[in-house]
Amino acid sequence: MSQLETTPRTRLSRADRRQQLLDVARALIEKEGADAVTLALVAEKAGVSKPMAYDHFETRTGLLLALLEEADRHYEGVARARIAAAPETVEAIAEIVTDAYIACALEAGPAAAALTAAIEANGDARDVGRASRDLHARQFAEAFAPIMPDVLPEADARMHLIFISLVAAANTLCAELTAGRITEQAATETLTHLMTTSVAPLVR
Repeated sequence: MSQLETTPRTRLSRADRRQQLLDVARALIEKEGADAVTLALVAEKAGVSKPMAYDHFETRTGLLLALLEEADRHYEGVARARIAAAPETVEAIAEIVTDAYIACALEAGPAAAALTAAIEANGDARDVGRASRDLHARQFAEAFAPIMPDVLPEADARMHLIFISLVAAANTLCAELTAGRITEQAATETLTHLMTTSVAPLVR
């Protein structure tokens, strides 16, 4: 039985039920697009009552943001340990950050791009979408921090803008990859090159 077929209701812990609803929502986004996803439809496909879905997420926006936060946590889990053990070179860190970001995009599938677009189009969620972008920019900055010099506040602000730009480039490449318009190799090589050439002038 696929995730989009209505399943019999079973007794799950609150955490497991929330994860089930997120999994169903992600499958719906991949199949029908983010615009089609409502809490009522997610509840129906998960085989639970609408009030239960609303209890977990309150609104459709809350559901979308929970999916985005899950993707953010996944990137952290994939990247952090590898970065800690990496050689302190621009190339090595750029490769790890790129691999982790693209791996997360592939794990999420086409839902990732649809989710990002839906959040950007949703006024209530847009600020949180920007917060997620800023979070990834900080994650990129933290990854490269061991090889970057101490900087003045004005230089730090410029670096933050560079990392925001790299997040935008990464999201565009991942959207093209999950849509099947470019290969994983092309996405990886391009993002690694962009990171390396953007960060190299800033290192000590």
